[in-house]
Amino acid sequence: MRKARQIIGMIFIAPVFVVLAFITMVLGGLLHLLRLERASEKTVHFILSFLIAWIFLWFGIRLHVTGKENIPRWGERVCYVPNHQSIIDIPVLYASGMWCGLVAKKELFKIPVLHGLLRVLKCVAIDRSSLRESLKSIIEGSDKIKKGYPMGIFPEGTRSKTGEIAEMKAGAFKMATRAKAKIVPVAMKNTRMAFEAADSLRPVHVYVKIMPAIDTEGMDEEELKSVHSIVEKEVRDAFASLPGPYERA
Repeated sequence: MRKARQIIGMIFIAPVFVVLAFITMVLGGLLHLLRLERASEKTVHFILSFLIAWIFLWFGIRLHVTGKENIPRWGERVCYVPNHQSIIDIPVLYASGMWCGLVAKKELFKIPVLHGLLRVLKCVAIDRSSLRESLKSIIEGSDKIKKGYPMGIFPEGTRSKTGEIAEMKAGAFKMATRAKAKIVPVAMKNTRMAFEAADSLRPVHVYVKIMPAIDTEGMDEEELKSVHSIVEKEVRDAFASLPGPYERA
């Protein structure tokens, strides 16, 4: 079934992705050059909302989100911390209302069109093979947060191959703590069933739970050292409480 979904993606999604991504880059980039930053961001989000809806339509994704009231206001120092299961996680994150730049592996920035889209979304490239370059990426992301642009990071480091949540790396939280940001734990479930682990062409119910933000401003050194454990427990507990791919809550 994964092969069938890949064919669907190539035929119906890829061409629309290329067209809308190009329009997003042009309009978003133009407004950025005119220093109309908020207008640029809103335009980017508006256009990509159509692309995400198209992806959900062809992959049969039925999205259920709880906790939207926990999304901080735009302009606050925010870092979203979701678990990572699928390439579908990013459109799911955005469709849930959590527009942000993401820390993404550097290889993605070498793909034509996608490279420009990642840049207009203020994503940050990370080289996991180099500790020094990884630190530079974390600092870059932290600086964006300080300027009021929300960022997101998948602290497991890579997609889960089993559907279970892997250990969340403490170093991934440095971007948030360095910026004294609000950390928003996010649990996402069943995204693998929409692509990587698809076993049918039936609609898949994807669940997202957004937890209350954890404010790192004012935390002492010991609290900052343990914040990753607190977030990981919240995400694991929320993940365990969410229904399966073909169940309704």
